Amino acid sequence: MRDMKPQPFMLTVIGWSFAVLLCLLALFGSVLLKDDPPNRSAVAALVAANADEFAKVVPGTDIQFPIDYGSHDDFRQEWWYVTGNLQDESGNQYGIQWTLFRSALSPAMGEGWENNQIFMAHAVVTSKEGVYSAERFSRGGIGQAGVADKPFNVWLDNWQWRGKGDKPFPAKLQAADKDFSFKLAMSQTLPEILQGDNGYSQKHAEKGVASYYFSVPAVAMEGVLELGGKSVKVSGKGWVDREWSTEALSEDQLGWDWFSIHLDDGRSLMVVQVRGEQAPYRFGSITSSTGLSTTLNNSDIDLVPIAFAKMPTGRHLPIKWQVKVPSHDILLTTKPVHEQNWLPFTFPYWEGPILINGSASGIGFMEATGY
Repeated sequence: MRDMKPQPFMLTVIGWSFAVLLCLLALFGSVLLKDDPPNRSAVAALVAANADEFAKVVPGTDIQFPIDYGSHDDFRQEWWYVTGNLQDESGNQYGIQWTLFRSALSPAMGEGWENNQIFMAHAVVTSKEGVYSAERFSRGGIGQAGVADKPFNVWLDNWQWRGKGDKPFPAKLQAADKDFSFKLAMSQTLPEILQGDNGYSQKHAEKGVASYYFSVPAVAMEGVLELGGKSVKVSGKGWVDREWSTEALSEDQLGWDWFSIHLDDGRSLMVVQVRGEQAPYRFGSITSSTGLSTTLNNSDIDLVPIAFAKMPTGRHLPIKWQVKVPSHDILLTTKPVHEQNWLPFTFPYWEGPILINGSASGIGFMEATGY
């Protein structure tokens, strides 16, 4: 038998994988080493131990477009989040998720392999039969991942959201892994809305933890999914979230439940509750079919779980909810397209497409962490 020696490429891959692990451990501490109940790893990523080293989120900051689609390197973390509810020509429902997360070890950027930015990307396709998902990592500064303008591009490897010129829309969104891929055209059909107080989104009733947060509540999507070797033409509605912060959650908070909903009457609804040791803190917005947005405060929203499912972790997670916004005559019931949308990523969570019934019908997405 030949003497098998590690090749340079193999050594590079092994070294790079080890380097990424070390960076993640430094950034998020022990949350990667164990899965303590309740699962707080995704939450711990948003609780900054070194918050004083980064820029602070303060009220009154002017958010501008398209510049604030770009990177905010003086803040500790941010993400570009795209979800979509799609249908094929037979009316079958699908959900797609595409996310790029940026996190910084320290405010000093560094060059090349000394860059302190860590990028994490998630790509997910859901149908009623199952879930396809993949996760990737990269260090910043080496060209493998990043954010650029002219043309606008947010990418990690061949996963990218690429616009024309310096505008984020119209755009192409794509991701591919061994069992699935998607290539979608995206066009903005309603203007951006500023969440919270003109983009200052508070996450706690008593503490000053907050993010800068805007959404695009209506994005038209069309393109092709490849699932298990089969090609499917799809079209539908998407939702984009842009959020950046240094400390978005407090140590006494355990997780959150997030809903983005497209109602058939043209309205768009977002409601969130952050669960903690005290009563949940809730916030959101409702947007008319013409793009007029109204902020929803804690007292405006009631979220009640009505059905649970057992996840692969052994925990039971609420997968059906009643959503109430009495001031807007909203009483909705949510139901997942696929119950087992638990995503076993480095920071695991549930996320997937939902169907809406009640005072209005519609479609949407739900995310649940900390269970």
